[in-house]
Amino acid sequence: MNIKLLDQLRQSGAEWVSSEQLRQPSGVSRAAISKQIKGLQALGYEIESSTRKGYRLLEDPDGLEAEMILPQLAGTRFTKGAYQYREVVDSTNDEIRSLAEAHAAEGSLVVAEVQEKGRGRRGRSWLGRAGDSLQFSVLLRPPLRPQDATLIPLLAATSVYRALKKCGVEDVGIKWPNDVLMGGRKLCGVLCEMSVDMEGIQYAMLGMGLNVNTSADQFPEEIREIACSLASETGKTWRRSDLLVAILAELDAQLALAWAGDASAILDGWREGALTPGKRVRVQMPNDTVLSGVAEDVNAQGALLLRDDEGKLHTLHSGEVSLGTRAE
Repeated sequence: MNIKLLDQLRQSGAEWVSSEQLRQPSGVSRAAISKQIKGLQALGYEIESSTRKGYRLLEDPDGLEAEMILPQLAGTRFTKGAYQYREVVDSTNDEIRSLAEAHAAEGSLVVAEVQEKGRGRRGRSWLGRAGDSLQFSVLLRPPLRPQDATLIPLLAATSVYRALKKCGVEDVGIKWPNDVLMGGRKLCGVLCEMSVDMEGIQYAMLGMGLNVNTSADQFPEEIREIACSLASETGKTWRRSDLLVAILAELDAQLALAWAGDASAILDGWREGALTPGKRVRVQMPNDTVLSGVAEDVNAQGALLLRDDEGKLHTLHSGEVSLGTRAE
């Protein structure tokens, strides 16, 4: 796929673009332009051609297949592994586990329309509608100590945050450790699972679920007050393919920092979008006890530093956070 040529057609809207204009950036021949157009048409792009007028884009498919996504990720780790687009899977993380155990390269991806057994944090299910959401998992092979792998969910949330901001999304932020919120409601969830042995981390499965074009009334009634989508919050339809490319590009950059051992850059990036520091919070712990106080910051491993009402500082590596008001 010629991304520059496609961008030229997209920027012109439904207006005609001459062969000469399409040739300008690279100086290729008219025959080469014609061949590239035919390649785009074979992928589902509806492009009208005219001997006198040139070309115009009539239909721009929002596909998540490898041939639609990978050419836009040239130079990243995601072009070096397997890419599977599936209509239905049990879980994208489970599919990544199978790839990992078959020795697939880091950056292998599984993108699915529907997960019949999709998982969220703390064993919850993840609900996603076919065609309305982004549900994908990435295979990672972290050169990190297990205790430092806690940074992976944070950098994943940072990648989503930064990608959304670059795509023009406002009022978005990160709730510790890795939930991306919009208007105070959950927009995106992240789940990182790892295989660890005596030698260290063998591989990690990083799963993400982003609500994109789900309307407010399509969410189950029990979660309508706490969940949202880009469409329900902005009133417009979003291209999932553009969002996926943007997220993966940001993720590649964040992983490069993490694999180089630059934890401070990872944490600074997370703080850029973080909603939790400085807020009064209530944290439900895995053992169902509850802590309340002020979230002060995160430590070098991304654990939450919470000072309770008696002044004691707690270091929390897991827990479900409910945000309150900003502490005075």
